[in-house]
Amino acid sequence: MTRLTFLLLVLVTTMVSTASAQGGIASCCRRILNTEVHRDRLKNYYVQQQPSCLLRIVVFKTIKGKRICSDPNNQWTKSSMAYLDEKNGHSQHVP
Repeated sequence: MTRLTFLLLVLVTTMVSTASAQGGIASCCRRILNTEVHRDRLKNYYVQQQPSCLLRIVVFKTIKGKRICSDPNNQWTKSSMAYLDEKNGHSQHVP
């Protein structure tokens, strides 16, 4: 096996294990939704990270378990993140 083949194999294995640890590639948000719900219906959020997922998106989870994929630069997203940070007493997002 050549060094290049070995390195590619290691790279692919690392990417697959990282994606699996974060819930798998299927759990990635693939597009931004303009859904805005009342913030009392939000439970928590996290920032979807690259390289596992292609887009940097804020993912909100509602109290009913639904996911909302939001633009991190959107004003509703920012204010909802701040609300949840204050409500839960700490910052949940990665800057």
